[in-house]
Amino acid sequence: MNVAVKSAAEVPAFSGWDELDRKAPSWRIEREEVQGDAIAPFFPDQNGGVYEQLLFNFPFMMHAMDGSGRLNSVNRQWCKTLGYMPSDVIGKSFNELLTPQSRSHLITTIYPKYLQTGLCRGEEMFVHRKDGTLATVSLSMNAYRGDKGRIERSICLMHDVTDQKIAEIASVRSDQRFRGAFAAAAHGMALVSPTGQIELSNAAFGAFLGREDIDRSTLTFDETLHRDDRGQFLNGMRQLLSGEVPSLKQELRYTTGTGGVVHGSTSVSMVRSEKAEIEQLVVQIVDVSERKLTTQRLHQAQKMEAIGQLTGGLAHDFNNLLTIIMGNLQLLEGKLAGDEKAVKRASEALDAARKGSDLTRQLLAFARKQDLEPREVKINDLVTGMEALISRTLGENVELKVDVAAGSPQVLIDPSQFESSILNLAINARDAMPNGGLLTIETQLVHLDREYADRHPEVVPGDHVLVAISDTGIGMSPELLEKVFHPFFTTKENGKGTGLGLSMVYGFIKQSGGHISIYSEVGHGTSVKMYLPRKMLAGETADPPAAENYSADAAPAIATPAETEVPKKAPRPQKILVVEDQEAVRAVACGFLMDFGYDVVEAEDGFQALSRLQEDPEIDLMFSDVVMPGGMNGFDLAQAASGMRPELKIVHTSGYPKGAMVHQDEPRFRQGFIIMKPYRREELQKIIRDAFEKQG
Repeated sequence: MNVAVKSAAEVPAFSGWDELDRKAPSWRIEREEVQGDAIAPFFPDQNGGVYEQLLFNFPFMMHAMDGSGRLNSVNRQWCKTLGYMPSDVIGKSFNELLTPQSRSHLITTIYPKYLQTGLCRGEEMFVHRKDGTLATVSLSMNAYRGDKGRIERSICLMHDVTDQKIAEIASVRSDQRFRGAFAAAAHGMALVSPTGQIELSNAAFGAFLGREDIDRSTLTFDETLHRDDRGQFLNGMRQLLSGEVPSLKQELRYTTGTGGVVHGSTSVSMVRSEKAEIEQLVVQIVDVSERKLTTQRLHQAQKMEAIGQLTGGLAHDFNNLLTIIMGNLQLLEGKLAGDEKAVKRASEALDAARKGSDLTRQLLAFARKQDLEPREVKINDLVTGMEALISRTLGENVELKVDVAAGSPQVLIDPSQFESSILNLAINARDAMPNGGLLTIETQLVHLDREYADRHPEVVPGDHVLVAISDTGIGMSPELLEKVFHPFFTTKENGKGTGLGLSMVYGFIKQSGGHISIYSEVGHGTSVKMYLPRKMLAGETADPPAAENYSADAAPAIATPAETEVPKKAPRPQKILVVEDQEAVRAVACGFLMDFGYDVVEAEDGFQALSRLQEDPEIDLMFSDVVMPGGMNGFDLAQAASGMRPELKIVHTSGYPKGAMVHQDEPRFRQGFIIMKPYRREELQKIIRDAFEKQG
C-alpha cells in the first residue's frame, strides 16, 4: 500500500493550545452546546474529575467511543498529534478518520473479534490528520460492557509510530539497494554469523566454490577452506575478534564442491550492533586462481632459466678444468712408455675425463649454449629414417609405430642433435615400459595461437610441426612432471641414468626456437610433444584443413562473431554433460560450451557421469575425457552410457596425440568424434555441432 506519511516534526503546530490549556479542566462541559449532547467523561464515576485530569494530560493518544463507535472524549496528546480541536471530532464516528483500507480492516477484521473478546491490541491503522497528511498509529482498545453485556463504551489508546514506519521504509529501501548490490557483485560475498554459519551469499560466491547450494548447506565458512589454510584463517579471526586488527585480509585456498582447489584473496570485516556486539561478518573473496597459475608458470620459467644459467656457467668452468686435466694426462701418456700399469691408469683417468666432457656437453645443451648447426630438413624424412635404429634400440617387447603428417613440412634444426633427442626420448619410453608396450612417434601440423603464446612466453605464434613421442608405460604423477626437465633429476635406479636426458632435449628445443611440453597419466603412459617452427618454402602456405589448431590450455580465446555461431534453436537449450577429472580443464570446456548457448552439467569421473545421466534425462550429448581415474576410461564410459541412453551423442577428448591413443578400434574414435587437447574454441564448437548433426 502506497501512502504518503509525514513525521511528527513535519506536522504544523496546533494553534489552539492556549485555549485548550485554559479550558482543560472543564472543556467537556463547555463544549456541550456544540454537540447538543453532554460529552461523556472517560470514566463516569465520582472520581471522574481526577481521572479526567490525568487522562487529559496522558502522554499517549487516548479517546473514548460509545457503543456505536462515535467519539465522545479525546485527550490533549490526541489533539496535538492529529491537529484537531475536540469540537472537530466529538460525535463523529472514529471510522471517518481512517483511510479506506484501515476502515475496511477495522470493520471486517477487528470489530468482529472485538465484539466477542472486548480486547484489541497493537493493530496498525492509518489516520487522517487535519492537514490531510497521514499518521500511522498502533491501536489498542478495551471494552466496558453494561448490565446486559453490551459494549457501551470503548477506551482506545493510540501510539504514533509514523517516524518508526518511515525509518522502516527507508531501511527496506536501503536493504533492497544493499541486496541488489550484494547480488550483482562480480566477486564473491557472504554474510557469516559469529559462529561461522554462512547466512547469505551471492551467486559469485557459490560459483567460486562450485557450490550453488552453499546457503542451504550445513558447512561453516572455515570448512570451505583447504585444510592446510584453516589454521592461518582461524588465527587471523582470533586477532580480528580480539580487536588486534581492524579487518582481516588473507590469500587462502578453498576446496570446491568437486574436490578442486581455488585461490581467493579474502577480506573479512565485522558488523556490530548498537551495543558493540558482533552481529555478522562480511566476507569478500576475489578469485585469484588464474593469477596464481600464471605466477607459478612464471616462477617455473624463471627457475628453469636460473638453473640453465647456473649449469651453463658450471659446465664452462668445468670444461676449462677438464681441458687442463685431459691435456696433462695426454702429456703424461707419452712419458710413461714402458710402465704398463702407469699407462693403464693414465688411460682410465683420460677416459673418465672424456665422460666428464660428455656430461658438460649435455649441461650446455640444457643451458642452450651448445654449438648447433641448423639447416632446413624435411621432418618426416628425418623421423622415418630413424625407424630402424629406434626399433633395434627398443627391443622385442616394445612395438614401434610411426605416423607422419601429410606432405613434406620443413623445419630449421640441427638434424644430428634432433636425432639424439628422439633417440633419448625413445630410450626413456622403453625404460618406462618394463613389461613391453607401444611407442608411437608421430608428426602433425599445428598452429600455436596468440592465446597459447601468452601463456608460454617462449612461444612465437604461428605454424609449427609437432613431433610427439608417446608410450604406454607407467606414466608420471603431477609432482614428477614439475621436475622432469631439471638437470640430474631421474626416476631411474642409481647407476641407470644421469638425469640429463630430458634436460638436454629441453635445452635443445628451446635453443632451436621451439617449445616442448609433456603430458602424462599415471598408469596410462607419457607423451612428450616438441613443437618446431615450420619453415615455409617460397609460395607455400599452411593448409588450414590439414592443420590442427592448438590454443591456450585454460584461457578462452576471443572469438569473432563468425566463430561464435549460435547453435540451431531448439524448444529448450541442448544440454551437454562434461566429464573431466582436471577441474581447470573442465572449467574451460564448460565456459566454451555455455558461451555457445548450451546448458552444461559437470562430472569428474565415469561413475559420477553415469549418475548424472540417471538423474537428468534431458542430457543430449556427453563430452568426455578418455583417460580418467576410478577404473573407467572414456570409451568404457561411452559403452555404459550408450547402454543406458542409446540416443546419447558422444564426443571424446584427450591430451595424447591421435597416433598414441588406446582403444583405437572404438567406433566413435574411427568416426572422428574426438578432439585433442589443447583445443581452440571454434574447433570444439565445430565438433560438437557435427556430433549433434551426424550422430544417429
